[in-house]
Amino acid sequence: MRFKLNLSLSNRNQNVLPVNYQYELSAWIYKVINQSDPDFAAWLHDKGFSDDKKQFRLFTFSNLNIRHREILGDRLIVKSDPVELIISTLPEETIQHFVSGVFRDREFTLGDRISGAGFKIDSIEALPTPVFSDEMTFRSLSPVFVSSKIEGRKYAKYLSPTEDGYIQLVINNLKEKQRIFTGQESLFNTNDARMELLSPPKQKGITIKVGTPQETKLVGYHFNFKIKADATLLRMGYYCGFGEKGSQGFGCCENL
Repeated sequence: MRFKLNLSLSNRNQNVLPVNYQYELSAWIYKVINQSDPDFAAWLHDKGFSDDKKQFRLFTFSNLNIRHREILGDRLIVKSDPVELIISTLPEETIQHFVSGVFRDREFTLGDRISGAGFKIDSIEALPTPVFSDEMTFRSLSPVFVSSKIEGRKYAKYLSPTEDGYIQLVINNLKEKQRIFTGQESLFNTNDARMELLSPPKQKGITIKVGTPQETKLVGYHFNFKIKADATLLRMGYYCGFGEKGSQGFGCCENL
């Protein structure tokens, strides 16, 4: 299911976000779920949907859609309302606990040790379900992150959607999510997948866990694309994110 949260500033004098707010936004989502069911929130954060090889949280969220904003260095100033946020997931438990947690506390602060912004949730609405087919068109609402491990290199390579093998990595990731969620292997042949870029990819670097020993810069891309693959895999991408790191604010896309 997919929700849109309509937000407004709860304090006009508290309106400065860090540019890299995705990690803090992810932490808030876990906090909301925790307000409904602490045990489920802890399980989702620490283990999630997993087996011996893979681990997924199976949710994703968009960038904050801020109509009027100003960027000064590493700060993002929210100039006015409204602010919109889309949160998307498939597992029923995640949906139930998130919605329950939202209605328990409709105000929150997002930020780091330097600055933050206070928001209140004015409304939450369920978005209509698209008609899923084997060929669909999407637009990224948060950068799509895809990486490839290279033998002999310590760190993975971050891929652009223009590079060879990109679509195969996206599809294989979706097949793994599908397998973990349903317990069944997808029979779709990865090599049959096709992707057509409909806009020039725009690189977007996001730093998570800023100021900690675990600080990491991830590089994703914003773009519009047409993709041909099994409809069940595209459904998984729509609800749980295309590419990696969905629960950290990557890969949320809308159907065009």
